[in-house]
Amino acid sequence: MKQEAIRQLGIAELALAYRQGKLKAVQVAEAYLEVVAVGSVYRLTMPEKALKQAQKADKDFSLAIEHSPLQGVPIALKDLIDTEGEVTAAGSKVLARQAPAAQDAPVVAKLRSAGAVFLGKTNMSELAFSGVGINPHWGTPDAALKAGAIPGGSSSGSGVAVAKGLAAAALGSDTGGSVRIPSAFNGLVGLKTTDGLLPTVGAVALSTTLDTLGPMTKSVYDAWLFLQAMLGTQEPLSFKGVSGLKCLVPTNILQDGLDPEVEEAFAENCQYLSRLGVELEARAVPELDEIQTLYARYGSFASHESYALYEEILQGHGDEMDSRVVKRIMQYADMPAKSYIRLHVAREAIRRSFWQRYQAFDAILAPTVPILPPAIASLKEDAEFFRVNGLCLRNTMPFNFLGTPAVSVPVKRDMPIGLMIVTRPYQEALALNLARVIEIGVRGY
Repeated sequence: MKQEAIRQLGIAELALAYRQGKLKAVQVAEAYLEVVAVGSVYRLTMPEKALKQAQKADKDFSLAIEHSPLQGVPIALKDLIDTEGEVTAAGSKVLARQAPAAQDAPVVAKLRSAGAVFLGKTNMSELAFSGVGINPHWGTPDAALKAGAIPGGSSSGSGVAVAKGLAAAALGSDTGGSVRIPSAFNGLVGLKTTDGLLPTVGAVALSTTLDTLGPMTKSVYDAWLFLQAMLGTQEPLSFKGVSGLKCLVPTNILQDGLDPEVEEAFAENCQYLSRLGVELEARAVPELDEIQTLYARYGSFASHESYALYEEILQGHGDEMDSRVVKRIMQYADMPAKSYIRLHVAREAIRRSFWQRYQAFDAILAPTVPILPPAIASLKEDAEFFRVNGLCLRNTMPFNFLGTPAVSVPVKRDMPIGLMIVTRPYQEALALNLARVIEIGVRGY
């Protein structure tokens, strides 16, 4: 098999090829290492580590030792997660001067035990504080499906790496949409996991309340396999029929001002689900307006918590950081502590009541991002950058507030448009089942 063809394979395809003896892990790792380099996608690469891991995977295969479907699969890691012996920079030149990590983060340790091959650490928005994906320090990769366009953030490098054949899958983080936005803009499946499902220990924090980790993959089934590896389990995902499911389609906020292409693709896929027997109900969801009001009144969790975490760094080195990130962190620096506490109290009240109020519904459907990715060059002025950043995060952010799982799945071949499926906490399997139905409709298989 040619090197380029190898780099198009996903997790499940590689797992099958290894077990059929059609490919070797070292052969696959070498196919990636010939194109993976430090630049706007990867901040650092790990060729020696990758080859050692691939060699171990091949040896284990030869001894009939199987760890997981990720065994021998080359993956990328967002540069905010600790890997033993490497510096974790989180998109920041200031943090890049700190000491290498003494040990793997727990999810990285799980992936290592699963037999995954680590290609390197991918670039990202500084401190993960942007849905756009621009990084003025290490460079900004173009969106894979639209040359010169923003890649989406903050997991920009992870999204582009998978979409451009520079990794078979990638780990991202999602605090306000940072897995789902770049997945939508790069034609990938991106899963925001339930709050607390995966430990965030060993990950550079943006919001201690909202941070989550999640997979970015070429297919729905790959997302499940990646999630299982991070959990240290191998529970099968049984794809089920969707006829009889009931989905809520919010009419307020999430469908406001959609780009025509996004509006058309979303409508087409809703109609497709309806033809398959999914009952759709379009109605306003007042909680979406309430969440926006709470953030306007009390400030955001990310701003409150990142300021508490990085105040000393900002005071000493703020001039070396992305000025737009600094501005967002400092936005609520003078907000009293009671505002932060009231925000927490309000969040818990909404989370307790939300799914009780909407208990008749199995899932929520919405466009992942209301716009197509604009040109990087169009965001030179701060006003336009912040306008676009707000639009990128608008649809995804409420479900971080609610702490629920949410998956973005491509809804049009070779178009940077995603459909988001939201389910109750710990119902990732249901979200992915619905996503698989969309995937079949788009790909035809």
